[in-house]
Amino acid sequence: MAGTISDQELLFLEKWVAESPLHAELLKRAEDEEIVLEDIRDWLALRNGERNGVWDERLKSKTLYKIHADSKKSQIYRMSIFRQLLPYVAVLLTILTFIFIYYRSHVLTEHYVEIHDLAPGTNKALITLSDGSVIELSDDQDGVVLGEELTYEDGTSIIRLSEEEVVYSTIQTPRGGQYQITLADGTKVWLNAETKLTYPSHFTGGLRMVELEGEAYFEVKPFTTQDHRIPFLVKTAQQEIEVLGTQFNIKAYADEEGDTRTTLVEGAVLLHAAGNVLPLMPGEQGLNDGRALSKKKVDVSSYIAWKDNRFMFEELELREALKILSRWYDFDFQIDQTVKHTYLYASINRGKSLKEVLRIIESSGIKFRLERLGDRNKLTIFN
Repeated sequence: MAGTISDQELLFLEKWVAESPLHAELLKRAEDEEIVLEDIRDWLALRNGERNGVWDERLKSKTLYKIHADSKKSQIYRMSIFRQLLPYVAVLLTILTFIFIYYRSHVLTEHYVEIHDLAPGTNKALITLSDGSVIELSDDQDGVVLGEELTYEDGTSIIRLSEEEVVYSTIQTPRGGQYQITLADGTKVWLNAETKLTYPSHFTGGLRMVELEGEAYFEVKPFTTQDHRIPFLVKTAQQEIEVLGTQFNIKAYADEEGDTRTTLVEGAVLLHAAGNVLPLMPGEQGLNDGRALSKKKVDVSSYIAWKDNRFMFEELELREALKILSRWYDFDFQIDQTVKHTYLYASINRGKSLKEVLRIIESSGIKFRLERLGDRNKLTIFN
C-alpha cells in the first residue's frame, strides 16, 4: 500500500488474503482508484442497514463528505485530491471491508447470501383437471388450446377429455411465468405472472363464463346461435365483466383486493358489482375499489404492454412498479422508510434481467440490494 502501512497492518492484511480468494480480489480492487471510490460508496450504503456495532459515525460522515465534495469538482482536481488520500482510503477500505465481510459471513445466517441478478420470467403454467391430476405445460411452446382435447398451438396433443359432460379445469401461471391460451370458443387469453383461470371444457347454453384471479388480456371471439349473440362473462372476486366480442385487460390479484382494474381496448363491456352496472367504452378503465365502481380515460398501451413483453411505467409509483417486477422476477421487496415517494417513467423489454431493469431506479437516486434469504429472493430499496 505505497509503503504507508505498518508491519503489523501488513501482517493483518496478508493473513486475510491467505484465508480466501475473495479477500485477495478485494485487495486487488483496492489498487484501482475508481473502484475504490465505488466500493466506498457501496460500503457506506451497506452500513446504513448495519447499525448494531460500534462504528465511528464521524468518520463515516467525513468520508461521505469527501466523496460528494470530490464529485462536484473537476475530474483533474478530484483525482489530484484523491491521489493524496488514496493510501489512507485504501487501508481504511480494505480493513473495514474485511471486517464487514467477516461479520456478514460469520455472524449472520448462512442462508442470507447476496446474489447478483435474477433472470426474467418465461412460459410456465400448470393445468389442474377436474379429477385433480396436474399437467405441466412445456416452456418451449407458444401456447395451448383448451377444450375437450388439450393441444399445443402447433397441434401436438396433450390429453383428451370426456366429450359428454362439461368439466372445469384450472390453468395457473406461477410467479415468473406467463402463458397464452385459446378457449374452446376461439377466445384468446394471455395470462400474466401469478394468474389463475378456471374454464369449462366446452361452453353450453346461452352463456360463456370463466373465472379469473390475477391479470389477463382477452380477445373475445363473437359467438352467435340462431341470430342470438352469446355473451362472455369473466368473473373475479369483486365483479363480473359482461362482454360482447371485444379486447380488454383485467387486473384482479387476490393480494390487491380493492384494486380491480378493467381496461377496454376495443368493443364494449359492462361491469357488474354489488347490484351496480358500469359501461366502458374503448380507452376507458373501470376501477372497483371494493366499495364502488368508477371509470376514467387512460392510455391503454401502458396497461397492456406486458402482453407484448414490455414494462411500461407512466408516472407509476415506485411501490406499484415493484409489485409488477416482483411477480415477473419472483422476489420479495422492502422499501426503506427513508425513501421518498418516487414515480417512474420507462418502457423496457421484459426479457431483460432484473438488474438491467433496476437501473431506472438507480437513475432516480435510489439504490438497491439483492439477496437470498432462505429459499426466497429479497430486494431492498434504500437511499
